[in-house]
Amino acid sequence: MLADVGGVPLVVRTWRRVTEAGFARVFVATDDDEIAAVVEAAGGEVARTGDAPNGTARVAAAFAALGLDADVVLNVQGDEPLVEPETLRRVAGGLLEAEGAGFDIATGAAPLSAAEADNPARVKVALGEAGRALYFSRAAIPHGGPFRVHVGVYAFRPAALRAAVVLPESAAERVERLEQLRWLANGLAIRVVDVAAPAPSVDTAEDLERVRGLVRGG
Repeated sequence: MLADVGGVPLVVRTWRRVTEAGFARVFVATDDDEIAAVVEAAGGEVARTGDAPNGTARVAAAFAALGLDADVVLNVQGDEPLVEPETLRRVAGGLLEAEGAGFDIATGAAPLSAAEADNPARVKVALGEAGRALYFSRAAIPHGGPFRVHVGVYAFRPAALRAAVVLPESAAERVERLEQLRWLANGLAIRVVDVAAPAPSVDTAEDLERVRGLVRGG
């Protein structure tokens, strides 16, 4: 989170991109003093949390501690310095527009070529009517395509966010290692909206160098 990317800490670059989407409030949720310090020095707001097993739990803890009222809570991982603001607006808007349709969560997906569909690092999603997620998998689904790659930004209704972090683990989640399968297995409805292809995140040292190169290139 503190790695230098073009003279700016990675987490600050992500925060800046999220602020460009025009949301009412943007917080960096963290339990780390150094991360909090660099975000605040850049003019950002920090929501301090304790230790958390995953990003969803951290966002839920931050939202509860802040005591805010909101129609939608958006979860963006801090390692997404090139995330598209329009993607964030479309995911949040996809949940707001579906008021009354029974959706608890929204996320995004983009077209994926058949050549990439067998890559387990590219999480695929199978859809039903009205963009309702039926299943997420590291395997190539649905059989024969068309394939859509999941873009890991989530918009939650507050009640769904509170529920998501206390639901029991599902058998499918253990096999696929995908948290969203827990939510589906326990009855939460996920709407999938069309967004641009996912921007590179920073999960490895190689990813970091790639993002640095993209930033240098403008």
